[in-house]
Amino acid sequence: MFLISYKYGEICDTIKYKIQQGIYSPNTPLPPENTLAEEYNVSRITIRNALRSLIEDGYVYTVPGKGNYVLEKVNDKFTFSLKPESILKDPYDRVELLGSEIIKPTIELVYHLRVAPDSRIVLINWLLYRGMLPVVYDTQFIPYFPGMTPWNEDFHYTSFSEIVGQRNRLYDTTERVHIEAVPCDAEAAQRLEIAEDTPVMLITQNIVDNEDPLGMRKLYVRREFCKLTGFSYLP
Repeated sequence: MFLISYKYGEICDTIKYKIQQGIYSPNTPLPPENTLAEEYNVSRITIRNALRSLIEDGYVYTVPGKGNYVLEKVNDKFTFSLKPESILKDPYDRVELLGSEIIKPTIELVYHLRVAPDSRIVLINWLLYRGMLPVVYDTQFIPYFPGMTPWNEDFHYTSFSEIVGQRNRLYDTTERVHIEAVPCDAEAAQRLEIAEDTPVMLITQNIVDNEDPLGMRKLYVRREFCKLTGFSYLP
């Protein structure tokens, strides 16, 4: 018999659905880790990652010595899509590749990517337009690894996760996102054709594998074009 092996994100979604449909009732225990591992044809480490995510999302809580239980309320948690087309009031209609190069890491990159000061970092810069107006400045930082191909003759605006996934296809990854309104720095201001220190939305995205950083991305979005929409899942 052919068995499908799930990733922890898919397992999370499946368990959330079962909670929403009442298959797993509030304050009742989930099946043990071994049982879930057999059901989804994955390792216990993958199940633990899924359970950790469910706990962080407010679907599950742990009782020491007893197991993991379903939380009674889950409708105060929101899911956001942070793809550029999802965070703009109006869709962008043109993308420009400003450049891709290998650089030495700054102090900030050494800290966030946990790389050596003499390592190599691939920097990719994009500018997204609405008409003739630049609305998003997208900078992507990825530690170089053998076999990495972030550009070619037909280079398109590629998902940051897809580029990082060239290194990490066999493993589970987590994305961490920080959103804040900040005064625009000189470089981003020049790219977006606005005055330096003009407030913009800065979305910083980090992709990690079991706490091991795989890449960092910064999206500078003109404030008048930015929107964030969240969706909650009612029980």
